[in-house]
Amino acid sequence: MSFPERHPYLFWQLVGWGLLLVDFLFVVIAVFNDFGEWCYPIIVFTFIAVLFAIIGSPFFIYFSRRTKDARTRSSAEERVIRNDITSIVMLRRKPLATLVCMAAIALVIGLAYVTYVLGEYGHILLGFVSMVFMIVIPFVVGEQYLAFIRKRFIVVKNAALYVDVNDVYYPSDLRSKRMPILPLPTEPSDAMLDFLYNWLRRYLIGDRLTLISCTYADLYGVGIVIVDDGTADGLELNGPLIAIPEYQLDLSGANRAQFDKECKALGAFGLPAQSQTAGICIEGLA
Repeated sequence: MSFPERHPYLFWQLVGWGLLLVDFLFVVIAVFNDFGEWCYPIIVFTFIAVLFAIIGSPFFIYFSRRTKDARTRSSAEERVIRNDITSIVMLRRKPLATLVCMAAIALVIGLAYVTYVLGEYGHILLGFVSMVFMIVIPFVVGEQYLAFIRKRFIVVKNAALYVDVNDVYYPSDLRSKRMPILPLPTEPSDAMLDFLYNWLRRYLIGDRLTLISCTYADLYGVGIVIVDDGTADGLELNGPLIAIPEYQLDLSGANRAQFDKECKALGAFGLPAQSQTAGICIEGLA
């Protein structure tokens, strides 16, 4: 576990005060060397970054922890679930998600401009208040909206009860049958199974979902070597994977294209047939 993960509050305070020191040194240099008005935006926006780290980070960390699912095995798994839900919602063309993102960006830009103008005309107190709003409000709105879309996405509560995870299977089935394989950061928790069921629910033919738990070593055993595109190295052989057998899904018509798009967005990949090449290069594994 890295230092920022163990002590997130302390980490961002150190970052903020470090930036504040740099900003102060720049102010001193600018004053004694008469750099002119061009240095004012640099000083202001560096100070805004300082406030983001010192004032904004506690709000961000607090609301992140408040919306965290206690059933996840690690912060990495929690992050993957959050990002995957957002990706699926965006791919399914939910207009509200796009509008909220655009509104949040517009809010930050608008408040940044107001802060800049107030500071330039000498309204220091109002400028500071505007700056604090610019930092806190987007964090709060963003985290609350993510919690909202997650709640809307997870329609079936405790969906892990409807998921069968098999770790006994014929290795040859991984290549002979169609089943996308999804890399996971850890062994799937109930929170991850909830996400997988609610994601695949729109495609399911029946009420239950069957998944196959395997590892990179299992793929190596059937002649598949997975390489991370970022490092060009083989991956940890015990790294967990989940295979999704397609026989239980209705992928007729437009469902096939949509399902393939969602699999790609989540980092899932298919295996080549026996007659095809046995090397796979994957980018951005979980």
